[in-house]
Amino acid sequence: MKVLSIVQFGDPVLRQKTKPMPLAQIRSSQIQKFIPLMFYTMRNIGVGLAAPQVGLPLRLAVIEIKPLDPRLEVEPFPKTVVINPTILKYSKKQSPKWEGCLSLKNVAAEAMRSNSVTVHYWDEKGKPHTQQYTGFAAQVFQHEIDHLNGILYVDRVKDIKTLVSTNHKFI
Repeated sequence: MKVLSIVQFGDPVLRQKTKPMPLAQIRSSQIQKFIPLMFYTMRNIGVGLAAPQVGLPLRLAVIEIKPLDPRLEVEPFPKTVVINPTILKYSKKQSPKWEGCLSLKNVAAEAMRSNSVTVHYWDEKGKPHTQQYTGFAAQVFQHEIDHLNGILYVDRVKDIKTLVSTNHKFI
């Protein structure tokens, strides 16, 4: 299977707000073949990947959380395809969370994130889901949905002094 190229910070596609995908497009063979490539590309280098990060302005992301270094304590989260997501509710309580991004290599900082979110999205079969997420899963959903809205985690950094160079794997 082919690893997709990750678009890096500065590419205009990362700042584009994506448009919802119609059901026929979701079910198309092109999208159905693209989803496994996204998981294959993401695996072993991150916990989430949005289509704009591989150069396509599609409202689609994939998520899978495994307890790996440096996140040994996180709850696993199954392979999930997130299409046309909308965050319906953010918790009022927010916390700074360490984040990095595959599109901003070797950089991390503390970004402000809600502690829980309620998300509505479609899966790869076009089935709707509405679910509340907490903890690290909530952070990952917010990060990936931000990508679909042309927002990068660095836009959510309140204290630039938390910005660090790193070789660790983050989101």
